Amino acid sequence: MNNVKERNSSYELMRIVSMFLIVLYHVIVHGKMIENCENAGLKILLELIKFFTLVHVNSFILVTGYFQINSKFNQKKLWSLIGSNWFYRLAIMILFSIFEIVNLDKVTMFKEGFPINLNEYWFFQNYLLLYCLIPFINKGILNMNKKTFQKMIIVMFIVFSIIPTVTGGEFFFNNGFSLYQFVFLYILGAYLKKFPVEKSYIFKIMSKNMYKIVLITIFFICLISNYILYSYADSISWINSGFKLISNYIKWACGNYSCPFVVIQSVVYFLYFGTLQFNSKLINKIASFTFGIYLIHDNNFVREKIYIWLKINNGPIYSYSFVIYMIIVSIIIFVVCMLIEFIRQIISKKIQNLRLIIKLKDKYYNFTKNIFFNREENIK
Repeated sequence: MNNVKERNSSYELMRIVSMFLIVLYHVIVHGKMIENCENAGLKILLELIKFFTLVHVNSFILVTGYFQINSKFNQKKLWSLIGSNWFYRLAIMILFSIFEIVNLDKVTMFKEGFPINLNEYWFFQNYLLLYCLIPFINKGILNMNKKTFQKMIIVMFIVFSIIPTVTGGEFFFNNGFSLYQFVFLYILGAYLKKFPVEKSYIFKIMSKNMYKIVLITIFFICLISNYILYSYADSISWINSGFKLISNYIKWACGNYSCPFVVIQSVVYFLYFGTLQFNSKLINKIASFTFGIYLIHDNNFVREKIYIWLKINNGPIYSYSFVIYMIIVSIIIFVVCMLIEFIRQIISKKIQNLRLIIKLKDKYYNFTKNIFFNREENIK
């Protein structure tokens, strides 16, 4: 989720859109809007919006693979991710304790005060582990020819997406919240960088506008197909206990990030933004706040309270106007969190520019560069 200099702004725009979709998804899911909905038509609409947003997490990993395939391990970036995470967990815990919003025991306070807490932020956990694996993954794929690369992706798609979906995770479990899902998507994004679609045969037979239309069509075919399967599962759940079990399994599979429909949706969503090709300093700047937006609004303590405060999870929902309110709330959460992250980045930059901090950082990086991270470069 971290910002990389001189990126094509089309992918930075994608990160902004994807983060808004994450916020919207969390408002629906953590706000329990579908469970609280008493209007059948409105419930269908909310479910469709939820299925539309499912590309958000996958797109972040795809874009990571796309840009990191030719990059070297950056220790500073790793500490930046950990530092941002630690700052918000610590700051939110202190503020919520001072204002008596939550009552914390000593064990919880110790966990939140520790630099890395593996019981919070599932995305951050997997992303951090993925980032540490990137140098090794890149070594394996950079010299791989196109045919071998394609075969590997097909096998990974079958193992990590199709098999878990078809078997319900009995043969191989993957609901999309796993490290191997992140590795698969990273490699898929790396493939799209190494072998660009725009250089493929498809661009010889269709115009750029036609290509966009094809991508949009595939996106909505996958969306509708996935939702139809989900709806069918819902319709058979009442027959008997056996059908209810099958229904629950299908609904579980359809809503996963690893679902084949969702993976294909995510790829065409990513490819569509790649066709835009523009540069904007404003877009790039806003995109640099997306990780902070995630860390603030999906913090464990914030998540427990925010949807109650904003009257999302306060009872039955009947009116279609609630969809407008849901979007407004999502925009408010996005903008407020963005402003908080903007302030944090300014303060962080000022602290990091202090002479003492610069001197300590230089000593640390000089000490470590020949031991772990850049040893191979020095040997060369």
